[in-house]
Order: sequence, then C-alpha cells, then structure tokens
Amino acid sequence: MNEADFIEQNKHEPVAKLALVLSKKPELDSAFILAQINGIQKAKNKLPQFFNTPNIIYPTKLSMEQCSSEKTGVFKSKLIDGNHLIDLTGGFGIDSFYFAQQFKQVTYIEQNNELFEVVKSNFEKLNANNINLVNATAEEFLKSTIKKADLIYIDPSRRNENQRVFKLEECTPNIVELVPEIFNISDKILVKTAPLLDIKQTLKELKNVTHVWVVSVDNDCKEVIYLMEKGCFKETKIQAINLTKSNQTFEFDYQEESTVIAMHSSPQNYLYEPNVSILKAGAFNSICAKFGLKKLAPNTHLYTSENLVEKFPGRSFSITQVIPYQPSAFKKLKISQANLSTRNFKISVENLKKKLKIKDGGDCYIFATTDQNNKPILIVCVKT
Repeated sequence: MNEADFIEQNKHEPVAKLALVLSKKPELDSAFILAQINGIQKAKNKLPQFFNTPNIIYPTKLSMEQCSSEKTGVFKSKLIDGNHLIDLTGGFGIDSFYFAQQFKQVTYIEQNNELFEVVKSNFEKLNANNINLVNATAEEFLKSTIKKADLIYIDPSRRNENQRVFKLEECTPNIVELVPEIFNISDKILVKTAPLLDIKQTLKELKNVTHVWVVSVDNDCKEVIYLMEKGCFKETKIQAINLTKSNQTFEFDYQEESTVIAMHSSPQNYLYEPNVSILKAGAFNSICAKFGLKKLAPNTHLYTSENLVEKFPGRSFSITQVIPYQPSAFKKLKISQANLSTRNFKISVENLKKKLKIKDGGDCYIFATTDQNNKPILIVCVKT
C-alpha cells in the first residue's frame, strides 16, 4: 500500500487514531499522510471548492488552521477590485485565489519553499492562471520589486506560535515598519489580523485606516480587516459583519460611539444579544441609538425594548420571567432544561448549571446577568 491508497482508505478516520497506526508503518510518509487527511477533513466545511477539486495537496495542520476560509476569502475579495493585487503573505493561497477572481492579476509571495510548491501545484489544478508566484519573503520582494499595484494585501502571523500576541509589532512581517515601503508601490493596503488584537490599539499603530471590517462566520469571530489609504486621515468607518444564512451588517465609527449616551432599563418585553462582531468592534452604545434600545447596565451588553425590533443583528428573545439570582427562587419555576448564558455575571456557565440543576438544550433560554442596580438576575426567555 502506498501513501495515496492509505489516504483514500482512511480519509474519514480520526487523525489521532491514524497517527498510532502509522507509527507501525515506517515505509509510509506519516507526516504527509496525516497532513492530507487532516486537510481533507478540515476543507470539507472550511474550503468546499478546494475539497471538491481532485488531487489538491494540503499543507501542515498549522497552515490549515491559519488560512482563511472560503467564506471569508470570498468576502474580502469583494471589498476592492482592480488590475493588480500583491499578496505579501501568501500562505496556503486561499486569499490570493479568491482575489484573483476580482483582479486581473495577482502576485502571490511566500517565503516557505515547501508551501510555495504545494500552492503552485494547487493553482494549476484550480486553473488559477492569472496568479504569478514568487518564492521570497515580503521584505525581499519589496526591496527588489518595481511593480506597482492597486492593492497590497498582508496577513501578519505570530512570531512564536506558542505565545499570544496583542500588538502588530509582535507579528511577522512587521507591517508597521513596512508601511512606508509598501506605500511606494501602492496607495492602498489591506491588512488582516486575528480577532485577538485590540482594534483601537491596532488603529493607533497603523494610521491612515479608512475602513475596518470585523468578520464573523455563523457568530464566530474569524478576522479583522483594515484598509489603509495613503494620505487619508478621515474618521475610520467600522463594519461588523456576521456571515450567516442572512448576513448581518452594522456600521458605526468610534466618534459616534463616544458621543452616544445609552439609557439603562430593567428588562422589558424583549431581550437582544448582539452578534460577536458587534461586541468585538465595541459598538455598545451605537447599537442603542440605531435600534432604539436600552442597556440592562453599563457593563452588561444585553439590550431590551418594549416592542419587538425587527432584523436586529444578533439574537432576539421574548422575555417570560425575570427573577433575582436565587437558586431557591429558580427551583419554583420547575425548569430542568435550558440554554444558559452568562453576561457580566460572577459565576461561570458550568458552575451555574450545577447550582440551578439544569441540563443543556430545549426551547428555553436563560441569561444570568447583572442589572442597572448591580444585582444578579436571571432572565428567562424564548427566541422570537
């Protein structure tokens, strides 16, 4: 049996189990096999177009984790179009591939020779004929190129994969240092970061940012995108995007956010939980002004209204009960199963489930939170 046969026969098996099996088969390239099976399993949902293309080669587990999904790749590709885009941090090539469907020409830059060869092979199978590939670091390419581009794309990664980072200067390549060189060949730079980086801190580091997109997929925040435009110093527009069955978009700016005064209220008839992109973006007060809502408390990012607000960018609930946080009082409601969440609450979900003696699931939703009087409460509700 060769590697291809083993992959075909075992592509649906758990990777951990296969690692043990392969430890007893030294004649097979176990690292390659495990990377392919992991890639196939991840690509089924994350990269369906790649998954459905025969003979795609997948990179290491880390590269598969770091690459954009098809949904976020397509989203970014539609933000800007033009003649020529340069991707300075090509990686597995997902973003380059989808940008190539909007730009006449894409230049893909990747320093890792092994990954470069994998992507080159894959682009041929995907008929991505308008992508030029360069095996070099971002810094090397910028020093040697005389090409001009409509847009430069860069996705800095952590220098140490075992260490959390909170600033762009802790990533590689160092986009903060490279900005002057990049602006020599393009007037626009699109920067992708992980959600972990603080947006306001990143704006201080980057300057010239005209737009920010905070992108989630099915309410899971995936990335934050910054558009830098040479010589522009206007107020940055922030868009919180949740890519789901019915995409949710909310736009604001930090000047607006700082001037809006949110009113507070005890729970009324309806409860609202913004999607994670809005919470990550920090539109805590702007959301009140946009939809006529009141906050439950200054640090409780849950909202309420007397009348139902249609098309709220998040989850909406009809409130059935509000009680003080007392396990004895909760017991009288005779609820044995519910979907429990905590917001600005002193106890974790797991510990609270034990105290309230409830199991997960069902049509009932319970939010354990803190009200405007700093009192812990339980809000029992159902989805609208």
